This record gives sequence, C-alpha cells and structure tokens, in this order.
Amino acid sequence: MKKSKKIALCAILSAFSVLMLFAGAVFDVLSMTMVAVASMFVVVVMIEVGDPYPFLTWGVTSALSMILLPNKLPAILYLLFGGLYPIAKERFERLHYVVAWTLKISYINTALILVVIATKYIFYLNDSSMDFTVPFILLANLALILYDIALSKIILLYIVKIRRHMGLKNYFSN
Repeated sequence: MKKSKKIALCAILSAFSVLMLFAGAVFDVLSMTMVAVASMFVVVVMIEVGDPYPFLTWGVTSALSMILLPNKLPAILYLLFGGLYPIAKERFERLHYVVAWTLKISYINTALILVVIATKYIFYLNDSSMDFTVPFILLANLALILYDIALSKIILLYIVKIRRHMGLKNYFSN
C-alpha cells in the first residue's frame, strides 16, 4: 500500500510538472519561471517520499515534456537543469559549504553549457536567446545562484508551514 501511494504521488506531481512546463511552452515569457515551479514538485517528492522517487518524477516529466510540448525550450531546461538541480543541491549541501558552492557553480555552468548546445546545435532553436557570450553567462550564473538561494527559502517554507497544514508529515513514512 505504501509503495502505491508513493508512485501515485510521483505520477500526480509529474502531471502537474508537465502542465507547468506546457504553460511555459505556450507563454514564452514564463518558460524559465515554469521550469523553476516544476522543479519544486521534485522537491516535494524528495521531502515526502525519498530516493529513488525524485529521479522517477524527473524522468517521467522530462520524457513527457519532450514528447508533448510544442516549444521544446522549457523541456530542455527542465531535462538538463531544473529537474535534477534540486536532487543535486540536496546532495551537495551535505558537504562543507565551500565545497557545496563549488560543486553547485560547477553544476550550474555545466548545465548551462549543455542547454546552450542542446538549443543551438541539437534542436536548432534559432529563436533562443541563449549563446556563449560573456554577459549571458554572467547573468545566467547570477540568476541561477539567486534561484538556489530562493529554492532554499521555499524548501524551508514548505517544511515549516505548508507541510504541517497539508497533514503530510507522516503520510508517506514507512
């Protein structure tokens, strides 16, 4: 019974993630915002269910969004950065904060390079404003560092306030 609850939660949150990414694909202005919102569903799975279910949620959401979305940019962003970053962040933050931030910055830049390569050279999204220019890389790093800080605050808000009000504290425990 417990395993079916966990899989059902992953399926529901994957569906919500695909809907958020679809909204980002339809409204280009919201593409990166919806990737950030969709990544929060991975965080919920990490907190409530634990391993390996966040990877399942990321995989299902990535596959469905790559198949279903009319504009592939949110799907690529989620596949290469948004869905995996909360999982990597949780593992990095177990280490010393200097090592953690070094790994986070390395992850951010690696994902950024992969996103630019995927949008320009694999999927040929010529309307994408992503390119290997110094201002773009600096602004993207700044934005993603701010995203990391905001994600930490939102996770804390979820654990302290939202989770208690939803009554999920012991719902998925073994």
